[in-house]
Amino acid sequence: MRRRNSSKLPILIVVVAVILFVIFFIRVLSGVGEQDPKDIVEAFYHYEQEGDFGSAWEHFHPVMQERFSKNAYVTERSHIYMTHYGVETFSFELGDEEEVKNWKMAKDAEKFSNAYRVEVEQTFKSKFGTFRVIQDIYVVKDEEEWKVVWAFD
Repeated sequence: MRRRNSSKLPILIVVVAVILFVIFFIRVLSGVGEQDPKDIVEAFYHYEQEGDFGSAWEHFHPVMQERFSKNAYVTERSHIYMTHYGVETFSFELGDEEEVKNWKMAKDAEKFSNAYRVEVEQTFKSKFGTFRVIQDIYVVKDEEEWKVVWAFD
């Protein structure tokens, strides 16, 4: 007489493992593409550090892009760093992000209901010595993406 193994435990384990894998995969993918405001500032300054001012400009909010054409920004920014400062790159550190409600980049500018401020410290080692520039950078939503803006007050 043959004994039949009626245990369905191995099948159940496989099914549970597949379900857990699918749940894990969905959670991981749901976070892909989402960046927090500090990530955008990091990317912006990484491009600037590499001398890729055109890619940095792409991280500007449209109100900043109106203020600086891409060509003008690339030309002026590279001129300031390379010609005036006499440097090819710089290091930078980011402070913590801080939420700011109802922020305006200038007195006559539109109000952003939610913005994040990140203090950025750039260190330049130039022919004139080492110096630091500290600037507050703001990040606001444009549709569903975080974008960089500066204060002009």
